[in-house]
Amino acid sequence: MTIVGTFAFSASLFIQNVESNAAAKKISTEVVQVKSNKKVYSSDQAKSIKSSSAKSYFGNKELFTKKEVTVKKQGQLKKFKLIESKDKTKKGWMYSGDIISIHQNNAAPATVKSAPNLDLRIDDDLGETTDNTDGNVNSMTDAQVVSSVRSQFVDFVKSSRAQTKNGTWLRSSGLDKVAQERADYFNPALGYLSHYITANGKRHKQLAAILDGQSMGIVSNKNDIYESNGYANLDNRISNVSKYVSYFKEMITNDGDSDYGHRDQLLGNEGDGLRHYGVGIRVIRMNRSVQINIVILSADSKY
Repeated sequence: MTIVGTFAFSASLFIQNVESNAAAKKISTEVVQVKSNKKVYSSDQAKSIKSSSAKSYFGNKELFTKKEVTVKKQGQLKKFKLIESKDKTKKGWMYSGDIISIHQNNAAPATVKSAPNLDLRIDDDLGETTDNTDGNVNSMTDAQVVSSVRSQFVDFVKSSRAQTKNGTWLRSSGLDKVAQERADYFNPALGYLSHYITANGKRHKQLAAILDGQSMGIVSNKNDIYESNGYANLDNRISNVSKYVSYFKEMITNDGDSDYGHRDQLLGNEGDGLRHYGVGIRVIRMNRSVQINIVILSADSKY
């Protein structure tokens, strides 16, 4: 059973522990699945029960998380989240352990910005291999999934950029290598902090992508890279590649909760158009689901 909500962004995911009598902390909308025979509560005090079956209460509605609190129950602190349907007809509080987060996107800006000053003569794109395969991820190899997700997502961004005056999106072999390095280890559950934590687990003031790029001998300008990252974790029995890509597309089409950070990076509304890009993708297979992590690096410089 899978109940899928819509989108999550990390900009508001830094949750402070609060006692049960404190106001709920508002967080950004988050894509979730809820476990079937789990309780839905009427309030953040987790006392009055609306339903003992989340499945029967929410049905097949698309769901969002709206708030999170930490309450003390039997001497222990437990986190509860407010779940609301997309059509706003159903909502209730659930223990966070009974909720599965299936999607999150995070955007981090580079440390400097400048007004657009495009060089439209740049036309040395390495190109992409077109792969519109839309099979079920459970019947595809990791390499096939990566190829298809990348091709579909990049095609979408390029077609979206074509409606702007920010220039063509050009693939960078150097940024590809750095993005893949990041995708292989970054933890999207850390939200915005994930941008600043390197493979050794240390947190830095500078973007991890820039530090990785420098250590790999690829990146020279310490202020020249922007990063967007995210993930989707979906039931492997029913999820085709296009379902994952549909969530990643919302970095452009439904990006209000991140204050349009992903959209502006991908469309080139930042920097001098951010015409050079690299994409890294990791496929993580679990017992009943497949998670896909994605990292997109954008820069004005060609690497």
